[in-house]
Amino acid sequence: MHIHIISIFPEIFDNFINTSLIKKAKEKKILSFDFVNPRTFCPGKHQQVDDTIYGGGAGLLMKAQPAIEAVESVIKSIMSKVKSQKSKKTSKILHLPSSIFNIILLSPSKDFFTQKQAHALSNSEHVIFVCTRYEGIDYRFEQYMKKKYKKQFHKVSIGQYISLGGEIPAMVMIEAITRLIPGVIKEEASRQEESYSVKDDMKNLEYPQYTHPDNVLGMKVPKILLSGHHANIEKWKKEKTKKIKK
Repeated sequence: MHIHIISIFPEIFDNFINTSLIKKAKEKKILSFDFVNPRTFCPGKHQQVDDTIYGGGAGLLMKAQPAIEAVESVIKSIMSKVKSQKSKKTSKILHLPSSIFNIILLSPSKDFFTQKQAHALSNSEHVIFVCTRYEGIDYRFEQYMKKKYKKQFHKVSIGQYISLGGEIPAMVMIEAITRLIPGVIKEEASRQEESYSVKDDMKNLEYPQYTHPDNVLGMKVPKILLSGHHANIEKWKKEKTKKIKK
């Protein structure tokens, strides 16, 4: 998977992409990253990417056109590679465009990011994250994307709260999505039994888990887990798996 990040503060991602399993996935060429700064598409000496809000209001708003041009530059690069693959008769070009790339706008939204969406996006060849700042972005960015890339564009929130920008929410989504890609996590079985399982319609919370030592400040590991009786242990796990009421 290739991850493209549109951000005016790309340096925020420096440690993130060079640490732990993300770094290892990069080294194994399972993941790759590139960054596009919307300021690059701002005319003038100061490359002003924000401005005051029409109709009044506190703070500044990111301009639509620089962000649009940043996304279009990424898509142009993607489609150029797709055409090259097509000329070589590579099977990948048979995929629908929505499997080739998806555009994610990190913003307050009625649509919240879920494990189900993480599974869907993990099948994309390219994911473009648009990270806004200040009071958000000129609505015409969203209008443009909805009109031109209706199937590929998603406006997503990771929760009902406001962060300083879209960079940290993008990292949250990147971790949730990429851990589902084969090879990113060494132990594939660890993805089979976990909370928010799609097979359980994301209504489960995984059973309690323990490690050594057996006794921590008087709190002991349940005897059943030390018994070695696999059938009883599996029964205990099922009993301790919580169901979320929605």
